[in-house]
Amino acid sequence: MLPTLTIGPVTLPVSPLLTIASFWIGLWVAARAGKRLGIDEDVIFNAGFYGAVAGLIGARAWYVVEYWSFYRDRPGDIFALNFNTLAPLEGILTGLVVAAIYLQRKRTPGAALLDTLAPGLSAFTAGLSLANFAAGAAYGEPTNLPWAVELWDARRHPTQIYDAVLSFGMLLVTWRLAGAGGPRGRAFAAFLALLSASRLLTEGFRGDSAVLDGGWRLMQLLWLVVLLASLSALAWLDTRPRSAPEPQEAEGMND
Repeated sequence: MLPTLTIGPVTLPVSPLLTIASFWIGLWVAARAGKRLGIDEDVIFNAGFYGAVAGLIGARAWYVVEYWSFYRDRPGDIFALNFNTLAPLEGILTGLVVAAIYLQRKRTPGAALLDTLAPGLSAFTAGLSLANFAAGAAYGEPTNLPWAVELWDARRHPTQIYDAVLSFGMLLVTWRLAGAGGPRGRAFAAFLALLSASRLLTEGFRGDSAVLDGGWRLMQLLWLVVLLASLSALAWLDTRPRSAPEPQEAEGMND
């Protein structure tokens, strides 16, 4: 594991840096995918920027509200930014709301936008898995396999690396689907199906997840629900009747 990186007198936290880098790489991939679908790259970048800023502010604000009894007498500490003093879920939700409002104002087509996000999210999940590996989070259960890693006083499955490799494969598949013909929304549905199938597999090697009676993990059941729903969406997209082209499009096809 590599929790920190020391460069001269400066010590940097590796996991937060990898998370931030993964976000911007995923945003760049999404922008490139959007260009192929006729969506302005600047719109994607702007939505990501506004969402990131709003998410950071929201995560900090929600954390302060939750622990107001501490900050009430220390107002100066409210602006002391620390990655350990953020409310991640609330921050993500705040960022998504702000980004969605911006995209709605720009009248970005929903189905095409989802296909644009699919490869970007795949790249982000790959980087996030590496961030977890650096921090020692989402670790695996003990094993004697040759590629086991030493963590928390035991040799364990490198589940974060499993997730990263599978996410990179998702990136290749969704990138191809996003640029291919066919019904819009297919790439995003494929992303959800591949993500849930991969997590359904790797969750069985996790050492920090809740185990239910019968040996199933709680997250495996949740991922199974997502997998069934996404496969149903894929089947519906591939079997629904195609709508007739608009008159202008039909004229262009005949020219």
